[in-house]
Amino acid sequence: MEYKVKDQDKVSVKNTLRNDNKTALTIQGLGAFIIIAGVLYGIFNNNIWVFAFPSVVSGIVLVGFSEIIRLLHEINERQKKQSN
Repeated sequence: MEYKVKDQDKVSVKNTLRNDNKTALTIQGLGAFIIIAGVLYGIFNNNIWVFAFPSVVSGIVLVGFSEIIRLLHEINERQKKQSN
């Protein structure tokens, strides 16, 4: 959104979320779902190490991957602004 102010030509206000990139947000949600589902399944089946540990590891990998995507998206946006 852009607002016009007396002293400045334009002031841009960005609605900031933790992840404004939809791909990163989707991958992060998938990682969180895998973590929660694996832990709950491991708890209810009384076999926590077989199901919970791999799901927590894979979920953390997905969340980390989504953070990398978000950072790359942010770097790309900054470079686009600098080139204009």
